[in-house]
Amino acid sequence: MKADASALLTFASRLVTRQRIEELLLGIWHWLPVRGKVLVVILAVAQLYWVRWFLIYYIRAPIALYLKSATPRDTTRTLDPAYPEPIDDGVLHYLEACERQLLAMGFVDPHRTTSLTTYPLTLVGSSLEHPRYGDHVLILGCRPPREASERDVSSIAFDSEFADGIRLVTSNSATLRYWPEAPAIDHVRVADITDLTELYRLHRLRAARRADKVPQKKITRGKTPDQRLVFAKRRHLDLHKHLVRCRYWRRAPGGLRFTLRGAVFSAWRHVFPWRSIDQWWIRRRARAAMRLA
Repeated sequence: MKADASALLTFASRLVTRQRIEELLLGIWHWLPVRGKVLVVILAVAQLYWVRWFLIYYIRAPIALYLKSATPRDTTRTLDPAYPEPIDDGVLHYLEACERQLLAMGFVDPHRTTSLTTYPLTLVGSSLEHPRYGDHVLILGCRPPREASERDVSSIAFDSEFADGIRLVTSNSATLRYWPEAPAIDHVRVADITDLTELYRLHRLRAARRADKVPQKKITRGKTPDQRLVFAKRRHLDLHKHLVRCRYWRRAPGGLRFTLRGAVFSAWRHVFPWRSIDQWWIRRRARAAMRLA
């Protein structure tokens, strides 16, 4: 009986407290002038935007990624220069300008690839290698769809391999990341550098500094277009293995699909606060590399 009485008193006290809070809030509302009431209503309506934003990016986006159809297997193919295919004007201009500059810097044998079959091609990659230093460079020319939030996604990435299995990458990519880097890749993104000569100079400084401790291996893609295509597909396969290993993707009939973990983290990487944290980390690494130069 005593326990029932104490529980009843506790419930009654909570009810009285809640009534007092409601009376207090009503009193404050009646006390506010007309302008104050209008301001409170505006603030309350503004909160609905954040609720909608939260539902879209934190709830709906991961579900959409998780239910997305399977990513097909690698369909990368070589663009045969003997049979030119129509390429988007902006992408073609970017590729040709970068290839000319890289050929003047000592890189050789440009090899263009794409995975698209619709014309004009809006995503084309071109790889070259440096016979003296053994470095590899990948030019990515891309024109995203009009509805995409990121307009400038074309980039250049220099990379070098070392005897301990580490791959050193220096790029000017400004795109947001969907997944973490592989443990064997040391990638520095310096989006502010658009001059290829300056970007490659920074990469050579990083590579030379690491070569003092670990010997650098020369990257060779092969002598024929078929061998270079195999090299590109092997790089794609390494990426897919990494995504499966870190549990962002899973193998499925017909290709790869997002796991629940991958869908959630990939979507959240593009929204506050995780986007700001990721961009801060990228800028911090870029500043450290620039101090080396």
